[in-house]
Amino acid sequence: MGLFSDLFSQNNSADENIPAIMPAGALDQIRQGIIPTMRTDRIMLSDGEVCHFSERAIIVTEKRRKRYVGRSNGFSFRVCRGVTYRTGQNRGTPIEETYTEKNKGLLYVTNKRIIFVSDKNAFDKKLKSLTAITPYSNAVQFQFSSKTYTVMVPDGGIINSLISLINKS
Repeated sequence: MGLFSDLFSQNNSADENIPAIMPAGALDQIRQGIIPTMRTDRIMLSDGEVCHFSERAIIVTEKRRKRYVGRSNGFSFRVCRGVTYRTGQNRGTPIEETYTEKNKGLLYVTNKRIIFVSDKNAFDKKLKSLTAITPYSNAVQFQFSSKTYTVMVPDGGIINSLISLINKS
């Protein structure tokens, strides 16, 4: 089990097992210090840009919601737009909850960008603006300035190795 399965108790076990689509030969090349080249038709590459990594992934985002707990006597009605009149006792105690949301997608690493393609929470960031990368056994965390993206992948260490190789070349 990885770090995120311990942190997020709401995880669905089916979501944690991400089947790898990256060829084993390409993964071996990265382990040997060779940057592989992959063909892809799903992302648009600029001139001189080459795709080096393509894998299924799940992005994990932390969301917050506010709800009210407690009893409330009385009623409220709308006077006009933006104005509500309330009579009666208190509205309840506000409680702010945090929960995790997971979205499946594809993670690409090129020589210029890191791209996550998904219906929700997709991102496309330049590799030179990457501030920090933290690999885990089943995830990787990218930090771009003040924004952090947590992406679950089959092996987070291989992405860290690939980005290190790309930065050296």
